[in-house]
Amino acid sequence: MVCSLHVQTIQQVHGFTVAGTVGDGIEMVRFFESSSADLIVMDIFMPRLSGLDALKKLRAEGNVADVILVSAGKHPQLVSQAKLLGAFDYLIKPYSLKRFRTSLEAYLENRTKMPSDTEEATQETLDSLFEIASANRSPGGSEKLPKGLQPGTLSLVMKELTDDKGLSAEEICTRLSISRSTAWRYLDHLSKTGAVRIQFEYNGPGRPLKRYLLRESIRSELLV
Repeated sequence: MVCSLHVQTIQQVHGFTVAGTVGDGIEMVRFFESSSADLIVMDIFMPRLSGLDALKKLRAEGNVADVILVSAGKHPQLVSQAKLLGAFDYLIKPYSLKRFRTSLEAYLENRTKMPSDTEEATQETLDSLFEIASANRSPGGSEKLPKGLQPGTLSLVMKELTDDKGLSAEEICTRLSISRSTAWRYLDHLSKTGAVRIQFEYNGPGRPLKRYLLRESIRSELLV
């Protein structure tokens, strides 16, 4: 059922074709013996052979397919191995299909930045591809982000804030499947840099709801 939901989401994003589905790590390795794909979406904890072990086998055989990992695993060692094996994204369960779709769209955008076989790479192209200095280029960013903040996540948060009604920290958490403390750190950074303004919404007794609204000039730039 979970696999079916992911297939449906992938088919709804223009630019993707599902090459096949497998049930475990061994099937995945065997799939690539006779077939190919540019992107693998896989769990870490799979029957018979784990996702990371399967990926190690593929890398040893020269397979360079990109990977979006989905897992309940949060241990730093898993994250470190995922990065070393070239994972494009890592989604912690449970996550929303909207967050998954955002990952797919980010992957497509990243693919468009790749130089063609006949095109020489420029420093600007490589900076964009590897997200070097991206915080400095991004609205609301700075030359160096505070410790713990990542340019890619900052971009995702700002993309969500293009909502013309603004969003609360809780809504950001739900849309991106991140913790409230993580959402707050990014929103606090955007507030301190002047990229967002805060609006209080009073819906009765108790503390008002705090909404974050992207500055119109930045919102217009992101919507282009």
